[in-house]
Amino acid sequence: MFIPYKKNKGYKIPVIFEFGQQNTRVGYAGTDGPEVVLPSDLLMDSEGNMKFIEQNSTYQPIGFDVKNILQGGQIVDFDIWKEYVEHILNNVLFQERHFPFFFVENGNVKKETRNKIIEMLFEEIDVSSVFFHRNTMLAQYIVGKDNVLVVDCGASHTTITPILDGNVIEKGIFRGDIGGEYITNKLYEIWKQQGLPFSRFKNYSQLSPSLQMYGDLEVVREIKHQCAKLYDQPIENLKFNPTVDNYAYELPDQTKLLISEEMYKYPEFLYEPTEFFEGLDKALETSLEKIDSDYRKELVQNVILIGGASCTVNMVERFQRTINNLKIFGLSSRSKVQTLPKFFDRQHASWLGASIVASSQIYDQWTLNKSDYDEHGSSLIEKKMFY
Repeated sequence: MFIPYKKNKGYKIPVIFEFGQQNTRVGYAGTDGPEVVLPSDLLMDSEGNMKFIEQNSTYQPIGFDVKNILQGGQIVDFDIWKEYVEHILNNVLFQERHFPFFFVENGNVKKETRNKIIEMLFEEIDVSSVFFHRNTMLAQYIVGKDNVLVVDCGASHTTITPILDGNVIEKGIFRGDIGGEYITNKLYEIWKQQGLPFSRFKNYSQLSPSLQMYGDLEVVREIKHQCAKLYDQPIENLKFNPTVDNYAYELPDQTKLLISEEMYKYPEFLYEPTEFFEGLDKALETSLEKIDSDYRKELVQNVILIGGASCTVNMVERFQRTINNLKIFGLSSRSKVQTLPKFFDRQHASWLGASIVASSQIYDQWTLNKSDYDEHGSSLIEKKMFY
């Protein structure tokens, strides 16, 4: 655990929010992990009434549909987003108001969206200061290096971000619309054909189709995290024996799901070209081609692999082999893939980096406080953000 620097008795520890397509991570600066990880989904009925999903409940409310707080990584309904944030502050963290707010931002947030968020935070949620920091940059603070190539395999996207001297090289950023959830959905499609019940919800037949699928996918994710794995070479070199190479997984109703070659087949989508993504090997090459040749060597020697999909068994070893086989610009023999030893830390790497940043002795100098906002408006944040 880090120890946040305290100026005086009135010091309040910054609260860090990271909004992802699948989960939202929230907690306090100086700690070694988020306090809570909540679904980024809400429940809404036809009259606009909202409920929050009870993760451990086997019953869900009837007449509600699932609605995500983000669309394509962007906040589009600010009223829903504000209610979501206030629910976390009031009912999960029991947080007093007028506190520092740290916003972990993904790389495609629009300036207009950022300004609207700042206005709501100061005028409606009542924070004392705000700070925005790009998510992929935060991973460099964990490894303590200024020159890194961050490969973030998240739920909905895979992003490659080159960082030199602590600054993101915008022209080298690669963003592909494929991630762990793409694999989840593919597994769900094939396993659903077996006609087995996935959901743990006991009132499943009474729920809306979107809530039924939400319950199904939660179980599929659990199976994927336990069983999916990558082979250390392309799957076409594997020979499966269905009578031997299988695994029986017990579903919530105690029926058995027989898992075979799909536990290897579908994680391969991270490496195979599709209509959404050209594959990790080609994406890496595309990113490096846009970087000055003088810096490619150091970046290839400092590849940082993070994100939930990076926790797939054999992912690090396979990615290292992929880089070596590419012989990128003659640098492959010197390549080095680094990652965090704990799966929890890989999943929450950006949040952990934010925890380090917000614990700095000079953190207050980087923030936009209420008096700054009143005098200059939300646009001042552009001069204070770390890019």
